[in-house]
Amino acid sequence: MMEFWSATLVLFILGAVMFLWPLWQKKDHDHQASRDALNKAFYFDRVNEIKAESAEGLIDNEQDLTQDLQQSLLDDIPEKEKARQARHLRLSPMQWIPGLIVLAVVSFGLYGVKGSANQVADWQTTAENLPALSKKLLNNDQPMSQQEMQDLTLALRTRLQYEPDDSTGWLLLGRIGLANRDRETAKGAMEKAYALSPSRPEIQIGLAQALLFAGSEVDSGRAETLLRSVVSDDPFNLQAMSLLAYQAFEQSRFNDAIATWKAMKTLIGPDDPRNETLDQSIARAQLALNAAQGAAVEVKVSLGEDVTLPDNGVLIVSAHESAQAAMPLAAKRLPLSKFPVTVRLSDTDSLNPNRALSSPETLVIKARIDADGNVATKNGDWVGSSQPVKIGQAASVTIDKQQ
Repeated sequence: MMEFWSATLVLFILGAVMFLWPLWQKKDHDHQASRDALNKAFYFDRVNEIKAESAEGLIDNEQDLTQDLQQSLLDDIPEKEKARQARHLRLSPMQWIPGLIVLAVVSFGLYGVKGSANQVADWQTTAENLPALSKKLLNNDQPMSQQEMQDLTLALRTRLQYEPDDSTGWLLLGRIGLANRDRETAKGAMEKAYALSPSRPEIQIGLAQALLFAGSEVDSGRAETLLRSVVSDDPFNLQAMSLLAYQAFEQSRFNDAIATWKAMKTLIGPDDPRNETLDQSIARAQLALNAAQGAAVEVKVSLGEDVTLPDNGVLIVSAHESAQAAMPLAAKRLPLSKFPVTVRLSDTDSLNPNRALSSPETLVIKARIDADGNVATKNGDWVGSSQPVKIGQAASVTIDKQQ
């Protein structure tokens, strides 16, 4: 803040000088120069007139008149000296001090009304809080508020403006970009951190996260290279392994994802609370793998002759372990369209990863026309069900019964 007010004082002094300079340097010398030139011109004109009159015989005292003219020109010199001295004694302090006061009041008053003094103070305070905010982000004990994230971003950008070689600062800025889903900031900051410290594993992982978030195929390949380098140097780095598993899942390499998550379970041990999350991830990948391998049922849904479709309804197709089971294993909700319609149910449509569509030997497929989009069956809904079918077989459902 001291730098700000020092700069403000310097600007005010410059403004005061610009205000007073014209008053101190009034152009009397220009007026005096014009007067001297006029006197000289008058002198030479009069000398020429005296010579002409003497030549015509009109006067006989040419020399006396010329001397008188020269003396009058010399008598004007003290007046010029007085004018030069008066030029510097023209203004008294009581004349220019009020002007400075008005200048100060107007300048600082306008800044107080239209300026950003409070914002500058907040900016300086935020910059001073950078260590505490950085510690909170790194510890990750509790989530940071949106305002704290904005303050940390401002403080980091301020610091990096003066310390552009701080790789940790760029790393933190990149993590903030990832948290805010700002791809450009995340990738740019991580790239700068990596350029400064390419061997730090946390920076390699941060850049890999930003590259995966960017989404391009080239960036994804580079991210995998970085992560495998980290795991090669540190086989127990769970964060790098988790990102590799996530990348494999997104690229439909489900076996690789499952293998990586299982390896992580081995490393953390059976009592670690993270096992529950890993089990869910493995189950989700297994469902996707089953679906990719053909664990699905093709369902053809037709309407009975007496069925009347509502104006704003949906078609709900679900798979059950039996005709009596109320809770479906998998389900899809579709907008009403022309019938018959074909729907594919697979393990990815399972409502519970631990109870996959492909887990029972046989399934019963049910279809329902719902008038209000509510999942629960109500009186007046049109329904239909299939015969028991196995995974991989086709099922046929005709909606012809009303609840």
